[in-house]
Amino acid sequence: MAIELNNLRKDLLYTAQFPLANILDDLQQIAEIDQLSEMKQKEYGKKALFYFLGILTSCTLLFILLISSNNHLIFSLSMIGLFLVTLALIVACIYTLVKRSQYKKTNISNHRYNLTKQILQMLGRDMDKASVFDLKLSFQPMEIDNNKIGTNPHPYKSGWKVDSYRNEWLRLQGQFLDKTRFNLSLTELSKKEYGWKRGSSGKQKYKTKTKGMGLDIDLKLSYPQSRYGAIKVLQNEINSAVKLPQSSTLRLAKVTDKSINISARIAPQFVEVQNTLYETIAAMFLSCYQVLNLAKLLSK
Repeated sequence: MAIELNNLRKDLLYTAQFPLANILDDLQQIAEIDQLSEMKQKEYGKKALFYFLGILTSCTLLFILLISSNNHLIFSLSMIGLFLVTLALIVACIYTLVKRSQYKKTNISNHRYNLTKQILQMLGRDMDKASVFDLKLSFQPMEIDNNKIGTNPHPYKSGWKVDSYRNEWLRLQGQFLDKTRFNLSLTELSKKEYGWKRGSSGKQKYKTKTKGMGLDIDLKLSYPQSRYGAIKVLQNEINSAVKLPQSSTLRLAKVTDKSINISARIAPQFVEVQNTLYETIAAMFLSCYQVLNLAKLLSK
């Protein structure tokens, strides 16, 4: 799976159309890349600090030599030596900071690949081992142009603007043993306010403020009508059938003769809490299948 992992390093995006075992192997490699990046970031950060302290020390010694300089050869050689050491430390410090920034890109969100692994393992129990998952997993940051969905004037701050962002970082599709197809997506929402504000000193300062708006979980199950034909009778029962954790709010519950659509929003403080996200997703699938199983009984 080297091509997909190379794309991850380049675009922070992993896409796959493989059986469960292959994707789990790739996710393990992604975790290893992340762990290596975290380790290297710390390593180069410590080295950069060490070099910076060395620069301060050598500059201090240079200053002392300058104020006490005389024409002795030993002083001249010492100053030249310290100057060269200082230059070497500056170059080394810049190099380590560049390396640290390179590893920062692949120091990705742990909860995204760990949650994806949990979901795949849960769904895989009700799928054929050879079944293929269609997966898109993004580790891209929120505030990029591709995620911006609009810019509007601030509702009450004159001259300020508000950028809205929508980042669909997970999309997963597949088919269960009963021929029901699922389409699951996780989309994080955010707003950034920015503009000029007068400070207490009277000077204008440019300010920005980012606010998380939560995370939308959308689930669609498309099922064979021959198996769940009585689903129409339960159209009015779907809202009461969906049971979600308190950290989420039901936004949509819709039943047709071909599919069930459920949408829930996770509160902003829980968007990176892996257990909360997993519990909500599991509850959404469970609620859907409670309705489908009842429809199956009624069909008989």
